[in-house]
Amino acid sequence: MARAAAATAVAIALAVPATAAHAADVVSQANGRLVSASIGGTNVTDAILALRGASAVNPDASGDVTVDQPLDASALAGLIGISAGSTNLFGDNGVIQLGGVGQYAQARDDGSSSAFSGAVSAAPSLIGVGTVTPSSVGSPTANQSATFRLGSSSAPVGVQVDLGVLAASAQQAADGTQTGQYVLSDAGFTVDGTLVSGTLAIVNPALDTLIALANTSGAGLTNPFSSGKIELSLDDLTSAAGVASVNDLPPGTDLLSYVPQAVADKIISQVNGILDAASTLATQLKSNFFTAAAGIALQAAVDTAKATIVPVLNGITNTLVTPLSNALTQLAQMQVNVQSTGSDGSFTQTALRLGLGPSGSLASVNLASATVGPNAGQLAVPVAGPESLTLAGGFLGIGALVLAGIALRRRTRLASVQG
Repeated sequence: MARAAAATAVAIALAVPATAAHAADVVSQANGRLVSASIGGTNVTDAILALRGASAVNPDASGDVTVDQPLDASALAGLIGISAGSTNLFGDNGVIQLGGVGQYAQARDDGSSSAFSGAVSAAPSLIGVGTVTPSSVGSPTANQSATFRLGSSSAPVGVQVDLGVLAASAQQAADGTQTGQYVLSDAGFTVDGTLVSGTLAIVNPALDTLIALANTSGAGLTNPFSSGKIELSLDDLTSAAGVASVNDLPPGTDLLSYVPQAVADKIISQVNGILDAASTLATQLKSNFFTAAAGIALQAAVDTAKATIVPVLNGITNTLVTPLSNALTQLAQMQVNVQSTGSDGSFTQTALRLGLGPSGSLASVNLASATVGPNAGQLAVPVAGPESLTLAGGFLGIGALVLAGIALRRRTRLASVQG
């Protein structure tokens, strides 16, 4: 028994240094990343070091770690070289252009962390930093942080999306609470393609004839569809979605899914506005003896235009909304406010995920992502350095061995007395 107890003490003593030197998790960490892309389900940006974002890691609470890392020449070259088949994803001749964007991360001693990426104009409100250095990828539309060009006017559908502000941030508090925010504002959507032009080919001639006659009497009307394009705002899309704001949409909502109905609503609204304005003017003209003839002629033109246009508006769901929705689904998706929690406990807030092809099968691009955690907090702070841990372990081991030896001698002496 005595020898067994001593052996146990020796084993414990020898085990102390190894236990004390066990590696701990980091105090805090965060990553702000502008772009990550997959082609056919394979990530193509992780292999490029310059595209891994601004990463801040605080291993031992020896000082807050802050990283402000704009895209450098290596990152820009890597992005511009990415293509999905014959389609370039980034740059002036690509699908995506980004301007005035940055990426930032901070890992603090108290176990909290924060991250940001996207339009630098949003940094003060999202993360409260003084400076996030901007960079650009291609040349977006003037005063926009992002521009996407999808399809074309000769395809069934073409869409250009201009975003004034696109950004995301994530925070992990010292108590472990994780939250995310995103901003998508000042958005404009220009829609064309053969499906739209087919509808406008019927509407425009009737409108042009009516507008020309109404303007001879001072109406001052213009045809909003003369360019062959439909201009939509973010409010038009949220109205089609039945919500007051983009922030009321569930996380991961595909904004492009509301474009077909928004296009139809815009055509109906603006056509009816012109018909109503011309009809009102005709009534006013008819009420005056000197302009009555002009009023009668204008009302006749209104009735003629309605005979052509109203059937188009009544059937617009079948002739435009449904086929446009099918074409857009095959072309692209634009999910906003994408949130995810990793198996390691990290949290990521992504402002926008752009998918190309059905369900993003051709390519998937995350734009403006912010990741925080997992943070161990003060539990990760080492109580001593490696050298002192080894020395302390040695002293503990020697002490345990001495105590084990004393205990063994006492038990041996006691046994001889009793014998």
